[in-house]
Amino acid sequence: MSRRIAVTGATGYVGKFVVPELLRRGASVRALVRPDSDCTGFSPEVAWISGDLSQPAALAALVKGVGAVVHLAYDHAPGRYRGGEGQNLAGWLDRNLNGSVSLLLAARAAGVRQFIFLSSRAVFSRTEAGRVLDETHPPAPDTHYGAYKVAVEALLRSFAAVEGMRTTAVRATGVYGRVWPVERSKWWELIQAAVAGEPVRSRRGGTEVHGRDVARTVGTLIDRPDLAPDIVHLSDLYVTHRQIVQLAQQTGGFSGPLPPAPETPPRNVLVCSRLADLGLELGGEALLAATIAGLVEAAQQQA
Repeated sequence: MSRRIAVTGATGYVGKFVVPELLRRGASVRALVRPDSDCTGFSPEVAWISGDLSQPAALAALVKGVGAVVHLAYDHAPGRYRGGEGQNLAGWLDRNLNGSVSLLLAARAAGVRQFIFLSSRAVFSRTEAGRVLDETHPPAPDTHYGAYKVAVEALLRSFAAVEGMRTTAVRATGVYGRVWPVERSKWWELIQAAVAGEPVRSRRGGTEVHGRDVARTVGTLIDRPDLAPDIVHLSDLYVTHRQIVQLAQQTGGFSGPLPPAPETPPRNVLVCSRLADLGLELGGEALLAATIAGLVEAAQQQA
């Protein structure tokens, strides 16, 4: 990779995996950042553009001379993805959907040839039990979040058809992995409770993919634009809170109560049929175990 890449959402959870991976592959990264965002921990090689998706001048500066845009930004209520619109649906759509349109228009004006968007498994209904949810399955969202993602995906297809832009929507499940500061890592409070021997009563479980694998997928799409499909699914493992606590106990050498098992397994797991075409293999159980071990070590050091 030897090109300039523009990134939105660089300081978010997924961005903390994607930006270092792009730099590792030899890219020059220019990232859009709000004035109040925390940019500590990033390489000094990153060029920061202050602003947001509502500011045309900032978007023009972001995309000038770049070969690809990686759109990770998502403005939402704190701690919420589905349901992230809070009590202001119109404002949320303006910031996210209209902001994405503005970014696409800025990219078109600058002659950007490739646009990668972080979509979500939320484009599918949570009640489609027994369906084969591969990349060809029609989306059917049952949340505003999913509807927003589908709307941007539709715009990507129109920009590809009308403008000749190479566009890809990466539909990811939940994303996990250790980030900085470690307290922002997924499952951190769960790991802390396990290390302290406190009971965890959650029956929760969900499909997950490591942030490293999301970043590798984005990097591969940029490195091999000739292989880049319009849709890529990213889902690796079904992970429960019970499994996480068990792994923490095994790697940390301690014991304690286990959360109850989930009442039902997932009903609509994504099929990731296009990863093989990209030559990608996800981290699986080994990467999950290594991640939990690292979080346990960090929690024990803080205890």
